[in-house]
Amino acid sequence: MGTRALISINGKPMIATHWDGNPSSLGLDLLECDKSLHAIIRVAQSHTIDAADGSIREELNRKRVRELSQKHDLTEEEIRQGKRRGSIVCAEDYEICDLKEYGDWAEYEYNIRNGEVFFRRLIGPYPDSLKRISGYGRLTEEETKED
Repeated sequence: MGTRALISINGKPMIATHWDGNPSSLGLDLLECDKSLHAIIRVAQSHTIDAADGSIREELNRKRVRELSQKHDLTEEEIRQGKRRGSIVCAEDYEICDLKEYGDWAEYEYNIRNGEVFFRRLIGPYPDSLKRISGYGRLTEEETKED
């Protein structure tokens, strides 16, 4: 079981991650990166991306499909059709869905704005969880040690 999290940029949800979304893991990684879109995506990939905004999803899926093709020894077309080899399928064995279709229970949301990382706890399935929650707090290294 993973700790799901959302990453927003300037208040716009962009990426949903699958693993280790706690402040001590994903939060700390975001604090330590250079806050460029490329760096944020690289951090998110290390936590397995489940969903992404349409503006970045196609490129992310090109890479994911290529990797899955090699991992499962199948053609890219077979991967797009949903085929996989083996009896264990993990979160990273799926294509990245559109964030509009995401409905998982992300526990945290991180918002990157003006080079700083803000965060808040979420409760319930996305996107309803965004409607029932208060504002963000600034994430500091000290807070990454508290969870």
